[in-house]
Amino acid sequence: MTSDQNSYLLSRGFSANARTTLQHYLYKDSLKYLLHPSIPIDGEDLKVAEIGVGTCIWLIELARELPSLVQLDGIDINFTQCPPKEWLPSNIRWVLHNIFSEPPEELHEKYDVIHVQLFITILRDGNPVPMLKNLMKMLKPGGYIQWGEWDFTTWEVMRTPAAPSQENNELERIREYTSTLGGTKSGPGFIGISWIANLHETFKEHGLQNVTVDRRSFAKEITPLLLDTWMIAAEEIAVNVLDKSGGGRGDVMRGFLEEVGKNRQNTSFNLDRVVTIGQKHVSK
Repeated sequence: MTSDQNSYLLSRGFSANARTTLQHYLYKDSLKYLLHPSIPIDGEDLKVAEIGVGTCIWLIELARELPSLVQLDGIDINFTQCPPKEWLPSNIRWVLHNIFSEPPEELHEKYDVIHVQLFITILRDGNPVPMLKNLMKMLKPGGYIQWGEWDFTTWEVMRTPAAPSQENNELERIREYTSTLGGTKSGPGFIGISWIANLHETFKEHGLQNVTVDRRSFAKEITPLLLDTWMIAAEEIAVNVLDKSGGGRGDVMRGFLEEVGKNRQNTSFNLDRVVTIGQKHVSK
């Protein structure tokens, strides 16, 4: 990883665990699947890897859907958010590896499916290519990458008639603040977002075929829960990044959050979650 990527923006405590797990279920509510229907999951010798396991909830749920002989590997540099290994299904195992480093030989062309989700706060330079190249080295010929992200370029604030006017929109100000460290919309930020909408083109440019894009917004009735997860993440960023950057930026963020909390029942936001699927070419 670069020095920026090594400094994790978010937290790993119990509040972060609750946020991460709720994000998973909200994501799943929108998608209605763990693995896209176009990805074949036949065969008990199937090998699936998840990059960045969080609380391990995605692997736990997948283990309930697939035969017990399917190998499920969680690849990460930190597993402290996960349940004890002794409590997990026996076919889930941890692989300690930094995905921004060259994969060891034993991981080359090992997996039939590689799942990636919500790396937006990690790929802060907005360049997924180095990571994608490493993923492709780990993928079997004919294997699939499934990569899901939030597309913040589709962000839309929603209000009930009882909500404050747009002139007092702390929710939008938080979005700008987190993307620019207190600068302007066009200023230098620490979260790149433009790469997400173009990830399907990046897949094609690097040799992936049968590229599919599944783009959906969240159901309006669950967006208040989406807002809750985002506010928790903003609190984590206030502590882990903005307080350390000086200038009282963390306090500014907490002030915005306090104002949003006052109108939480009347204001929320929506955006697209985008899943990009690509298949590695099979050499003849």
